[in-house]
Amino acid sequence: MKPLSTIPQENTRKIRPKINRSRPVICRKVIAFQEILSQNKQGKSAREIAVMLGIPNSTMQSWRSCKIAQTLPVEVAEFFSTLPGEEFLQQLIHSVHQVTHFGSGGIRSLQEFLELSKLNQLVASSYGALQAFSVRCEEQIVTFGEKEEKRSAEKMQKRKITAGLDELFRGRHPCLVAIDVVSNFILLEKFTEDRTAATWSKELKPRLDSLNVELDQVVSDLCGGIRACTKELGAKHIPELFHAQQEITKATAGALASQEREFEKALDEAEEKLKKSTEKHGEGSEKVEKAKQTRNLKKLGLEWRKKRREAVQMAKKELGRIHHPIDISTGKLQTAEIVKEKFDAQLKIVNEAAKEACLSASCFKRLDKAKRAFDAIVDYLKIFFIFHKAFVEGLRLNTEQERYFNEVIFPLSYLQMIWRRLPKREKERLKGLREDLEIKLADPPWPEELKMEWMKKGRECAERFQRSSSCVEGHNGELSLYHHRFHKLGIRSLKALTVVGNFHRKRLDKTTAAQRFFNSAHENLFESLVANVRIPGRPQQQYHDPCKRLLGWKKRRIA
Repeated sequence: MKPLSTIPQENTRKIRPKINRSRPVICRKVIAFQEILSQNKQGKSAREIAVMLGIPNSTMQSWRSCKIAQTLPVEVAEFFSTLPGEEFLQQLIHSVHQVTHFGSGGIRSLQEFLELSKLNQLVASSYGALQAFSVRCEEQIVTFGEKEEKRSAEKMQKRKITAGLDELFRGRHPCLVAIDVVSNFILLEKFTEDRTAATWSKELKPRLDSLNVELDQVVSDLCGGIRACTKELGAKHIPELFHAQQEITKATAGALASQEREFEKALDEAEEKLKKSTEKHGEGSEKVEKAKQTRNLKKLGLEWRKKRREAVQMAKKELGRIHHPIDISTGKLQTAEIVKEKFDAQLKIVNEAAKEACLSASCFKRLDKAKRAFDAIVDYLKIFFIFHKAFVEGLRLNTEQERYFNEVIFPLSYLQMIWRRLPKREKERLKGLREDLEIKLADPPWPEELKMEWMKKGRECAERFQRSSSCVEGHNGELSLYHHRFHKLGIRSLKALTVVGNFHRKRLDKTTAAQRFFNSAHENLFESLVANVRIPGRPQQQYHDPCKRLLGWKKRRIA
């Protein structure tokens, strides 16, 4: 079959552009359709009426069949089905988006929202009324948190937890923050006079007792106060990987990059000098050859310094890939001795690069500090592998089952635990390993119920291994933004933020931190606020006409 045209573009079908109509426009079209259909004296069909309104019949039928969610009350659903309701909803959603997306939060933003949505005609929007409303909400939130914590702690069996500890510095007083790293439940969040071990113990121990938990492990940086508090509470300290890597970054990144920039500048000058020499003396002259040698030496020096900086960066990244209980490239269980050998190999690369670059004495002090941090990590790994061995022996498995647990169950459980936090490239690299482990999980002859029980035990053992306090670091960043927004966080406001973080915010699995920590359900915080906290009443009528104010002043003066 010959084409209609020799130009391929003319034979293709043109795609119609998608038309997006606002909700008020849709509502007007539906209302007009229904009115014409009810007063149809000429006997026009629904299709003809839809075409007359400029809408396809299928689109009109889908609009008419669309209903509002049944969870809304009938009166509310009927209101939002009308044109005024659709226009109000359009205005309301735009107002909320404008305030939340571009605003700075706080009472001023709430005032702007009420003004844009014209709800200030129904709700008092003065700063005093909204500030009092905010206080009532915070008091109810704090009361709700104390009540639910007490009720949930009484039902929960006492257990050991791993906590991440860190401090936030705002103003003269540090804020002590402690979070359960598995559930993300905020254990402590309080501004204190100092951050000594005695202060940490004084604030943290009562909270642990009230929550019916015992501190087993603490993951943090090498802060002396936190380590002393950990020892006093009878827990084990886990050095954090990030701060150990950060010491290497502080020692090498700036100095090596500075040397590289220096040679880049020298290379540019050599290139410019070679160009001028060639123009002046011509190709092949002695001065041109000498300029070329200088340029080549600068270029070689730049390449060498660039390779040295990249080698240090790769060594630092490799330290993070090594710090796992399993070899994430093969899935096999590691030992503390193997991890130490790998650490030493990467640290040797960093030290040799620092010596070649002739870094300062302060840089080598930081590298020594990083070496001590990684030695402490190896000491923790020794403790963890002892725990892992005792944990597997406690399961009372036979030889074949124990080998299967160590080679399949535990590596797969650990990969599933860290999978969400891995970068995209790392996920692509480890995708094959995870799929192989999942295939091996489905192969053996043991019942599915038994394998699922082993997976739960494997997850429990994997959660015991922690290498980062990122949950605390991220929370401190968010807390710092709140501190800037409200200028100062009072005791009540800080407690309210803690309760909101524990009982209101949810992960992708729709669970709150309190549900994961106590392993039980709790009341809905938002519903508690709606039921127990009244919103501001209707605003009083205000008179701002200067003539009326003057008339009222004269009447009061005469009286």
